[in-house]
Amino acid sequence: MVKNTYKNKLKGFSLFELLVTMGILMLLSLVVFPVATQKAQEDKLESYASRLVTDIYYQQQRSALKGLNEGIYLATSGYTLFEGETLLDATDTDVKQYPTNIRITSISLSSGDVIFFPAGEFKPTSYGTLVLTDGINLVRISINREGLIGYENI
Repeated sequence: MVKNTYKNKLKGFSLFELLVTMGILMLLSLVVFPVATQKAQEDKLESYASRLVTDIYYQQQRSALKGLNEGIYLATSGYTLFEGETLLDATDTDVKQYPTNIRITSISLSSGDVIFFPAGEFKPTSYGTLVLTDGINLVRISINREGLIGYENI
């Protein structure tokens, strides 16, 4: 009968090898986790900016194609879509609230804090920029005199 001496010599990993491997994995996680968290926060803020741009575009299209007075009232904690000449005279409103950490800041529009599209018009009566922030990241949303709307990370 032949003895299998090779089988008896197998031992496994030493404690030192396991500790080195775990240390490398911990260092990698210390680098990757903050980067992934930061990217997730940036993507979330960009999603909110995209939603606001889409809502502005929606109001613009309703005004131009359906001949309705449409507007967007901007506040720090969110915005309100309205149909009518002013928010106070609106026949229909839709309030959009942001989470507590998301804010609209630096509203620099030509006429206060309202973007308004007169009935049948594609061009807004007010134009300019505003900034959406989560306290760390910033996204600038802009609308120009011609009614072109866009956003960018700053």
